[in-house]
Amino acid sequence: MNTRKSNKNRINIVLIFCVLVNILGEIANIALWYSSPAGMYGPTGAQGSLRGGYIASVTGGDNALIAGSVILAVVAFIYIVAMLGLLKRQKWGPLLVIAISVVNRAIALFLYEYSAAFYVWFVWTIILVVVAFLDYPRFTANTQSGHLQLARPETQFGRR
Repeated sequence: MNTRKSNKNRINIVLIFCVLVNILGEIANIALWYSSPAGMYGPTGAQGSLRGGYIASVTGGDNALIAGSVILAVVAFIYIVAMLGLLKRQKWGPLLVIAISVVNRAIALFLYEYSAAFYVWFVWTIILVVVAFLDYPRFTANTQSGHLQLARPETQFGRR
């Protein structure tokens, strides 16, 4: 068995697992927001990240829960699409994971109030982006030097 191909398979499996954990985390976050009463996790409950961010200032404190839940549901849906691409070994799968991860964290910077969970998700996003980068098929391991190098692009008429 080709060890390079075997390593790519392992990285793909790790990335699928990480995306699955991310999807479950987004859904669990919505469930936590709806299930926790105020005062359970601080003065405003688990919804505290919604009450102090940009979402609350635009939609109002009462509608922040709905708006935040819709945003997380859309992000979870895009991660599901990315996971389907990863399962089918599409080139766009890892790219979609990288794109939605970076955009999600960038948007979260001003939408939500910072908390300890925010920093945990930030570290998780870095891990997710690195694993997705390693799984992207355009990059390949150079077995002689041990460095990542750009794979040779295919031309319209075959290999160069």
